[in-house]
Amino acid sequence: MASFDYEHIVCECNKVSLGEIIYAIQEQGAKNLNEISKLTDATSSCGRCKSLQDDFGDPKLKLYVDEILKKFVELDK
Repeated sequence: MASFDYEHIVCECNKVSLGEIIYAIQEQGAKNLNEISKLTDATSSCGRCKSLQDDFGDPKLKLYVDEILKKFVELDK
């Protein structure tokens, strides 16, 4: 995964940043996409930011919530 600032907007619809998603995982205990959505509103509108497979836009986004989740949940193991 490329390097992104915490201010990088992952969910464009709801203006959710990478930092907010990381906070939800590390500090609030989010362990899946539904929990991240409830805590941050990311993925709750169009869903494009969930994963590359869900990204219907052009150009494609640079970072997806599922990638962030996999990276941080694996660190806990």
